[in-house]
Amino acid sequence: MKPGPRILVVDDDPGVIRALRGLLGDEGFTTVEARSTAEAARLLEAPEAPPALMLLDLRMPGETGLELLARLPKPLAVPVVVLSGEASPAEAVQALKLGATDFVEKPPSAERLVTALRNALALGSLREERERLLDALARPGHLVGDSPAMEALRQLIARVGPSDTAVLITGETGTGKERVAQALHKASGRKGRLVAVNCAAIPATLLESELFGHERGAFSGAVARRTGRVEQAQGGTLLLDELGDMPLELQAKLLRVLETRQVERLGGTLPVPVDVRILAATHQDLTRAVKEGRFRQDLFFRLNVLPLHVPPLRERPEDLLPLARVFAAEFAGPRATLVLAPGAEAALRAYPWPGNVRELRNVIERLNLLRGDGPLELRADAVTAPAGTPAAPRATLGDKSYREHVEDFERELIRAALREGESIAGAARLLQVDRGNLYRRIKALGLPVSP
Repeated sequence: MKPGPRILVVDDDPGVIRALRGLLGDEGFTTVEARSTAEAARLLEAPEAPPALMLLDLRMPGETGLELLARLPKPLAVPVVVLSGEASPAEAVQALKLGATDFVEKPPSAERLVTALRNALALGSLREERERLLDALARPGHLVGDSPAMEALRQLIARVGPSDTAVLITGETGTGKERVAQALHKASGRKGRLVAVNCAAIPATLLESELFGHERGAFSGAVARRTGRVEQAQGGTLLLDELGDMPLELQAKLLRVLETRQVERLGGTLPVPVDVRILAATHQDLTRAVKEGRFRQDLFFRLNVLPLHVPPLRERPEDLLPLARVFAAEFAGPRATLVLAPGAEAALRAYPWPGNVRELRNVIERLNLLRGDGPLELRADAVTAPAGTPAAPRATLGDKSYREHVEDFERELIRAALREGESIAGAARLLQVDRGNLYRRIKALGLPVSP
């Protein structure tokens, strides 16, 4: 008979462990037991047959279950169900925030506990399947496109990937820099995970703790030790997306991590060794940022050893149709047919794609949402006005200056927003600008002001 899923039971009470061993055994589970969080951590890190789930008591002598949860890499390697009879509601909420799947009070009913365990195992299976699919998408060969630029990029990834050297990935917004990072990580053969952090999306006051972690009591609200993203990428790869937005004081700390291969948590006294490969991505011109004093020159030189540039979509029109077909399969199903209406391919190539691959993906997603029961049809007007806004007027230079052409386009855009928004306030909402500024711009452009 095939043994059931292995459950790691972590509790310091021998009586509780005996009771759970019998209950879980009757339900077809196999138990592995730990009397402390230190023993549990060793069992989780053991290479042979890791448990499928951890059943964790929160209140134990020494390090608590909550503290163990806080220091485990995120996302958790195995699902965790918390079991406690003394935990406060705040501790239960904190455990769930730290990644626990469910919270069961002691003494648990057999039905409630088994339901929680089976739900957690099902969720773990879904997460594994998701990771498997993402991992398959991240292989270097999945970088879609047959253009010479993409072929050259794939060859660079194959050569650079196996090294541990830092890589700076540059390119405009929406070109797919994170996909290149996934391909580099896959080609590296590193056993750890790829951990990504967007330096522009996290407030500067929180970014240091997010990257480097903190000890319990390091600042107000630090109720438990927390490992940062650098430590979470142990044995793997850390992607610092939008690196150009990182504050200068954190750039200095990142440089120390690169040079010493050690990280210091906030409030900590001892450095923690890390084996992490650093990838950085940015749409900014870091050479210019260095000259302007917004980016450290020494960090730039340290990261720019192996630069990889992702070309914009307008420079590789050969990749437009292959990408569109991939997105059609993503949104309409793997057997979806992408039908090109007359003039659609020419429109694809003529449009400059300022949002790059991300914009093309949005166009295909919108077409899928609006289509009926038939095939997904790509029309020329979906490309010339991809966001539902008026198409840009076709420029004829004549005797007009650049500024005059820009003002002509601005007038057309504002007129369209006024028609759709039915008022200056409505137009301001559509254009996402201040109402007063829009009113002054309308007057400056000589447009009629509606009452």
